[in-house]
Amino acid sequence: MGIDLGGTSVKLGLLRGHELIARRQVSTSNCDKPSDAFVQAREFAEETLKPYGASLEDLQSVGLAMAGVIDEATATLMETANLRSWHGIGFYQELAKVFRRPVAVINDANAAALGEAIHGQHAADSLAFLTLGTGIGGGIIVAGRAINGSHGCGGEIGHVTIEHGPDVRRCGCGRDGHLEAYAGAGGIVQTAHERLMKTTDPSRLREANSISPQLIAEAAELGDEIAIETVRQTGVYLGRAIAMLAQIADPAVVLLGGAVTFGGQKTNTGRLFLNTIRDETVRLSLVQTGSTLEIDFATLGNDAGMLGAAHHARQNAGQSNRTPSPE
Repeated sequence: MGIDLGGTSVKLGLLRGHELIARRQVSTSNCDKPSDAFVQAREFAEETLKPYGASLEDLQSVGLAMAGVIDEATATLMETANLRSWHGIGFYQELAKVFRRPVAVINDANAAALGEAIHGQHAADSLAFLTLGTGIGGGIIVAGRAINGSHGCGGEIGHVTIEHGPDVRRCGCGRDGHLEAYAGAGGIVQTAHERLMKTTDPSRLREANSISPQLIAEAAELGDEIAIETVRQTGVYLGRAIAMLAQIADPAVVLLGGAVTFGGQKTNTGRLFLNTIRDETVRLSLVQTGSTLEIDFATLGNDAGMLGAAHHARQNAGQSNRTPSPE
């Protein structure tokens, strides 16, 4: 079973082998504490298993994906922008109390990367996944397993430094020049504002009461030059970070997901965005990595984290520290 615990919703999925046989989504607002979400997940599992003549005893393992920095040894949530009241809770213990089955916990971006690596159209043993939205998250898969790191920060590509100098932007984390300050939603809007200030050229963005990545995407699709250049510059920023990633982890595939992909493969703007990222990555990488690295949009959407959590649980079900006593 996979559980993807987000700030607004909890996505649940039950797998038999690699086949997703049932899914459900519930609101996080209905969950005052972790056990509330897990009880709903258990009820979903029981309902789904019953027609198969199975019960919770037949459930091999349960995986939980959640946003934030997680202490892998204890599955304690150390830091997150959402669910702050849940900080310091040991999630192995909470899961075990409800399910009494082997459990595993993983950061949501790592889970999404693992889901894409196993179930996506670009499945690969070596893969990196970037979530593009308000912030930029990331997950890295090496030899089929997610890299968490010594402090739970493995794969946090949003916090690599891509710019230097006196006018460098400050990231929300308090450090200067991070990718998230340039290619997160707020950074994209700032790039658009800076371009508007440098020219008097007409632009749909100039007429808007407020600018958003969605508006930029729509304007670019209609041929607005300032919007197009904003999209292109965002692609350059991402290409710089991916080039660093290519030399450090040498993945076979890098996938882009999340809410800010400028329409993805369905639009000219999305394809421009992707091609700019590819070109900048190749320009800055060694030929051995840049010329062979596949960069594309992710394909699993909201299912990626839940599927990755389930697979992570399957990988770790045999480890004793993943099956704590429910008492």
